[in-house]
Amino acid sequence: MKAHIHRREFIKLTSIAGSSLMIGFVFSCKNPASKNANQKALQPDAYLKIDPDGKITVFVGRQEMGQGVNTSLPMIVAEELDADWKDIHVEIAAFGTLKKGDHDTGGSQSVISDYQNLRKAGAVAKAMLISAAAKKWNIDASKCVVKNGTVSSTVNSSQFNFSDLVGDAALLPVPKDVVLKSPKDFTLIGKTKQKSNLKDILAGKAKYGIDVKIPDMVYSSVLRCPVLHGKIKTIDDSACKQVKGFIKTISFEGSDKPMHIHAGVAVIASNTWAAMQSRKLLKVEWDEGEKNKESTVQLFKTFEEKSKQKPAIEVFKKGNVSSAHASSNNSIESAYAEAFLAHAPMEPINIVAQVKKDSCEFWGGSQMPDWAAETVSADLGLKKEQVKINLTLMGGAFGRRLHHDYILEAARIAKQIDKPVKVIWDRTDDVRNDVYRPANYHRMKASWSNDGKLTTWQHHVLGTPVSTMTEGMDTKNSPEMEGGASFNLWYDVPNMYSGYTPVEMNINRGWLRAVDVCVNVFPVECFIDEVAVKQKKDPLQYRLSLLEGRPARDDKEKNFKQDPQRIANVLKLAAEKIGYNNPREKNHFIGVAAHHFTFASAYAAHAIEIEMLAPKRFKIVKIVGAVDCGIVVNPDGMMNQMEGGCVFALSQALMSEITVKDSRIEQDGYFTYKIVRMNEMPPVEIYSVASNEAPGGIGEIGLPTVAPALCNALAAAGSRPRSLPIKNEGFEWV
Repeated sequence: MKAHIHRREFIKLTSIAGSSLMIGFVFSCKNPASKNANQKALQPDAYLKIDPDGKITVFVGRQEMGQGVNTSLPMIVAEELDADWKDIHVEIAAFGTLKKGDHDTGGSQSVISDYQNLRKAGAVAKAMLISAAAKKWNIDASKCVVKNGTVSSTVNSSQFNFSDLVGDAALLPVPKDVVLKSPKDFTLIGKTKQKSNLKDILAGKAKYGIDVKIPDMVYSSVLRCPVLHGKIKTIDDSACKQVKGFIKTISFEGSDKPMHIHAGVAVIASNTWAAMQSRKLLKVEWDEGEKNKESTVQLFKTFEEKSKQKPAIEVFKKGNVSSAHASSNNSIESAYAEAFLAHAPMEPINIVAQVKKDSCEFWGGSQMPDWAAETVSADLGLKKEQVKINLTLMGGAFGRRLHHDYILEAARIAKQIDKPVKVIWDRTDDVRNDVYRPANYHRMKASWSNDGKLTTWQHHVLGTPVSTMTEGMDTKNSPEMEGGASFNLWYDVPNMYSGYTPVEMNINRGWLRAVDVCVNVFPVECFIDEVAVKQKKDPLQYRLSLLEGRPARDDKEKNFKQDPQRIANVLKLAAEKIGYNNPREKNHFIGVAAHHFTFASAYAAHAIEIEMLAPKRFKIVKIVGAVDCGIVVNPDGMMNQMEGGCVFALSQALMSEITVKDSRIEQDGYFTYKIVRMNEMPPVEIYSVASNEAPGGIGEIGLPTVAPALCNALAAAGSRPRSLPIKNEGFEWV
């Protein structure tokens, strides 16, 4: 398997027309029911089935982890089908029923990727139902209309429910072309709908991976080597035998790229409690290897030293930075840093695995099941088709389950026993064996003319790259430069230079919500604020002046679109709603930040008002977010994601960090890896720009501008933080 996998490789942006159009329909399922005359249900595509009793099932291929795809994606189908929303039922599309990649969930791509296919699915089924009704009435199909699950005749006012037509419609050929609605005719998209499984979640009835039970299943808790690439020297499990329910121990080796797992000893028991208690009594001596003395303290010293040198990789160059910078009398230079971060989802990692001679099967959550199946099949010496993954709901993920180290680990354990085994991670396992958001460092330089116009912009990014990216770093497409650190900077600067320097460290690294966009927007939006302050200009107006008149950019080769005016619009909206230009109370300060999220084709800004209570001691008065993500399928889902993103990002800005000493993770749970609690959250207001642009993604767009807006507010109060979390610079939040 390919060792270098970049996040862009599984993010395929699609162009979506916003008006009524004729579209050719392409099957994406293997065995559509409509091809079998013996089938009574109408199922022209893998995404949709209508039973004879009128029950409508939408099969969702993207993985539900709290972001609401089990509601927003069925809404798209129901819109084109003109179904009654109360008749819609939702199921997870079984792994293998869709083409490769259509189960993948990341990069805020679910709605973007499936919007057309799901509209087609609904429109095709509706066309077949109309044809069936028209034949019954012996009239032209154009004389039929559909509304709320009913087909009506404009000729004789007769009506059929969908249930009356399913049998006949299932026998009809699937149309190759269908007409999709114009957005002006939408009756469901754009209307608020609560999550389809909200009642089950609130009642504790929703079934997550951790709830899975399989007949004859045993349980496993794993003691892992605390240092990546370490090995087992000796195992003493004699004390484990005193625990009722203990069965035996199983050892396995660690793995290298592209899917690191730690070497470990798995305790097998008849129940979770016995497995975890036995693990406490297990004694293992480790060979930690040579890379067992690394620390984050030394890492950031290395970052600082290397940041003053030429970048290892030149990523982007425009104009002549050296000449323009040398001729300027006005310049500024700053450095920014961000810590390693854990995902820390509410549901700890878990998976059920069963390995047989010629097959293996898993039960649990995965954001990239195709990649998981490929990796596991290669490791076990099977064909990918011999791997079955039964997908479940996930209690949060935030990119954690894009990696499938836990699935590979479970396969190595299950290979050694003849029963299905549930491998359960406790909270400490989850925090100490994560795939961490890379730590990073930025050296920024800028210069401007005497009239205040930016003339040069330099950005040197240093990072511990995602583990699957450490090979292939010799190409310009590999470095993690999304979020304005490269050609996609949204401000108008004639001379630019950006580069990347990878720095290795012996811990596993992976993608985390908003990924390198979050990494790079923080220094970009803080540094542009510094430039404005240095020039004694208002930071908001200075940003707008650099966006004013900039044309939209559409680079098809780079799969990149950007409209600076949409960035300006969300900035203005956030500033207006927080009262940026209004008189302020004593010791109240406001910071702003904006960005364009390329993956999601969306734009966002935040404005944050703080009250200073003492030097470096502050209270957050209000957070205002503004977003432009095109057509919003479900406003409730959009609000949910923006608000949740704000909590996630605020935690990172204030307190969250992973530190390393002797190549070991020091944090061990929510008390040491801190996140903002419900009672600590300040008031949050979210506003969206009305738009008929194609839908954009919303899951990650709300994070990147929170930290810089907060830091810019603190800078306005007199002290600018340049590293996250800001607690390490002595800031106290109350």
